[in-house]
This record gives sequence, C-alpha cells and structure tokens, in this order.
Amino acid sequence: MRKFMKWLNDSPAAMRYVMATSVIAMVYFVLQKMHHRDGVADFRVYYDAAKALWNGSQVYGIHFGVDSGFYKYSPFAALPFIPLTLLPYSIASGLYYFFVLFSFIIFSLVLVYHIEQSPRISGKKRGWALLFITLFLADHFERELHIGNVNVFLLILSFLVFLLMTERKILIAGILYGFILLYKPHFIILFPYFFWRREYKLIVSAMLFFGVGLLLPALLKGWYQNMELLGQWIEAMRAHNVRLDQSPNTIYGIYNRFILSPLNFESSAVVIIVLLAVTALLIVWMLVYNHRNLPKEKYRFTEYFTLIALIPNLTHTDTEHFMWTWPLIALSVLILLNEKIRGKNIFIAMLILAFVPYCVNSPDIVGRRMMLLFDESGLLGLANLIIIAVALSLFYQITAKKNQPLQT
Repeated sequence: MRKFMKWLNDSPAAMRYVMATSVIAMVYFVLQKMHHRDGVADFRVYYDAAKALWNGSQVYGIHFGVDSGFYKYSPFAALPFIPLTLLPYSIASGLYYFFVLFSFIIFSLVLVYHIEQSPRISGKKRGWALLFITLFLADHFERELHIGNVNVFLLILSFLVFLLMTERKILIAGILYGFILLYKPHFIILFPYFFWRREYKLIVSAMLFFGVGLLLPALLKGWYQNMELLGQWIEAMRAHNVRLDQSPNTIYGIYNRFILSPLNFESSAVVIIVLLAVTALLIVWMLVYNHRNLPKEKYRFTEYFTLIALIPNLTHTDTEHFMWTWPLIALSVLILLNEKIRGKNIFIAMLILAFVPYCVNSPDIVGRRMMLLFDESGLLGLANLIIIAVALSLFYQITAKKNQPLQT
C-alpha cells in the first residue's frame, strides 16, 4: 500500500485522472438528479430486499422498484446492505453512487500500477493509458453508476483473491472467494483453475465460508425459514436463466446465430456440449502448452483474468458483466502504448472494431434500437472475445520477445 501511495503521489498523470474523473462523475450525478434519472434500479433491489429480510417480509418473487427488479441473489447477499437501510433511500443511494465511483477510480489506478511493476512495461505514457482504458470502459462505468450494481466490487474482490493467492495468504483468499460465490455463482469458473494449481486449502476454505454464508441468515430468520429462502433463491436463478443457445452473447448463442441459423440448422444440447468441450480444450492449451517452458507463477494474472473475462461468454448473464474484461483491456492498452509489437496496427484495428459494440452501445449515444442490436445480436459477445484474443496475443508476444515473463 505504501508503494502504491508513493506511486500515486509522484504521478501527475494519475492525480489528473483522479480529479478529472471525479469532476465528470459528480456532474453526471447532478444531471441525473435534475432529470430524475437517479433511480439506481439494482441498488434499489438490494436495498429493499435487505429491508425485507430484516423486517421479515417477502424477499423473492416480488418487484423492487422496477418491473424487472426481482431479487435473485442469495439471502446472504442482502446482509451487507442492511446498515444502509437505516438511512432514507435518497441518501443511501447517493452514498452508494460515490462508493462505486471511488471504487472505479482506485481500481483503475491499482490495475495500471500493478501491470507497470513488470520490467517490460514502462509508465511513460501513463496518462494516455488511463484515458484509453477509461474511454473503452466508459459505457460500463456509466451503467454501473446509473444502475448501482455490485459488479465492480466483485471484480475488485477477485483481484484481491489473486493477490492473496500469489502472496500465499490462502485462507483469506479462500474466504473472499467464497464471499464472491455467494453473490455470483458464475465465478465457479475459477474452481477448476484453483484445483489445477493445487490450491486445495483455498478451495476448502471457500467452500466452508460458502456454507457458513448460506446458513448465516438463519440467525435472523430461523432455520426453517432460511431453508425456504434458499429454495426460493434457487427458483429465482432458474427463472432468470434461458437456453444457452438462445442467450445471444454466449459462445453458444453466437454460434447459433451466425453459423447454424444461416445454414437452417437447429441448435441442441449436443452443440452446447461440443462448444464447452472445445472451450475447455482451448483453456487447457492456453494454461499448459503456451507456458510449458516458462515459470508458471508469472502467468497467473493473464490466466486468472481470462477465465473471469469469459464468464459472460459461457453463462447467461446481464450485459453489465462484460466489464469483467477490464484487467485484460488495461494490459492490452499498456502493452500497445509502451512496447514495440509486431502487427501493432492490426491489434489496434481489432480493438477499435470491438470498441463499437463493447462501449458505444449506450442509448444516449446510438439510440435504443442500435443499443439493442449490439446487446441482443451477439455483437457484444463477439467484441468481448476479440478483446480477450488481442490481450492473449499481445501477452504471448511480449513474453516471447526476450523469453522474459511479465511480472504480473
């Protein structure tokens, strides 16, 4: 932490980034208030569900704030929001907005700082790097601030798990991983990775904390009512899911839309299984074959965050979860700005191509019809896969350049 604070204080570019981002976000907050667009719909769901859990009211199966505002998270996930229910909603939502804003700013800086610790990456163009990373994620930042979800916090916690794992603080890393799973079971994608890395203590501590988290609401609701809540949570998750081949931004939906449908073929469970198998083989190839001659511990950053970035391509989730490609975007931008790369213009063109559906899909910019085209036609999912491919290609190229791994 001391090294990071010194890095921050000694960096005019980082300080300008903090000031500019803060001013823009505060202006946006005021404009939302003026135009009555500060509903913070997802935070409303957490807030009302926490209040219902505390008061003994119905938690699942009812609308909170908006028609789509069903609470579909674990009973445990509402517990951290209970203290905020002591405040009027207008005050609580305002505090939450600035908490999200603060998290965005700090994590942007932490990511750049962490990647710059590699001897292969300099900080000469740090200001440009922060600008391009923020522009690439601007729509996702704006959505998170507008709807008030927890995606940025889960990404930060997953980063902490990564740091703790590399520092061999396995017990705490496992507890945090279990906490993440209680909010988004999608992060189970990391389970095989931890198993492959033989992090058995992490897995055990995560499962133990996950079990404790499932039982903890019983202190408020009693044993039998808590079991009913867990059953309702499972039903809420089932209701939110759709057939994977009909989820447009998953690899199954992309394959179905762009390959099977033009050929007048119908998707099936076999197709999904085959695509999962192919994806698993590609991940194994990435983790094993490409790293066979280099120190494995030096590659965990890319391995780890590639798996997290793939979550919305492998499971049916909301489009906001595509912001989890953030660490790979930061890595790509820093490499392109600071290193001599073969085919650099091609990689830049690929990122520009991905930028349009990934970031310029705001109804305020392109209109609602075009936004729906990006979000519901598979283009957003394709853009995410392009970003991942660029990040991995750049990473492998710069590592092989002098047979020296990135220190991330």
